[in-house]
Amino acid sequence: MFAQRPQSLPSQASPAASPTTPATRSASPTHARSVIGHDLKIVGQGLQIISQGILQVDGEVIGDVHGAEVIVGSQGKVTGKVTGQHVDVCGSVVGVVSGNAVVLKSSSVVDGDIHHLSLVIETGAQFDGRSRRVANEADLAALLVVQTTADVRG
Repeated sequence: MFAQRPQSLPSQASPAASPTTPATRSASPTHARSVIGHDLKIVGQGLQIISQGILQVDGEVIGDVHGAEVIVGSQGKVTGKVTGQHVDVCGSVVGVVSGNAVVLKSSSVVDGDIHHLSLVIETGAQFDGRSRRVANEADLAALLVVQTTADVRG
């Protein structure tokens, strides 16, 4: 009556071969992608969203976002700090942006300071604040620790 199950399952294709996973990214958790969808609004006093991988914000966050790579999508809005090794802003940020490499796309609106090693501002981007280039990654890391410690105390 019932079909017999196979004794072993066929091996799945590697994540690099999957059409939803870029071939240049490894399958490690540090490259996992977390998305805050365009229909979400996340609000919280002292809120911190922390990702070990890629964090894409397409909705609205009132709080801080941290990730290895942070992407604020064209519909995304963050009111708070945005920090990551690499930060791409296509949408809106009101607050401090910190990262080794920060890119303000032509559709971005940033109202706040930017701390960086590398900064790219595309034509059309709106930026109202100060840009501070740090000397090296250690200085940037120290700055982030001071900011985070001050937030926890405040």
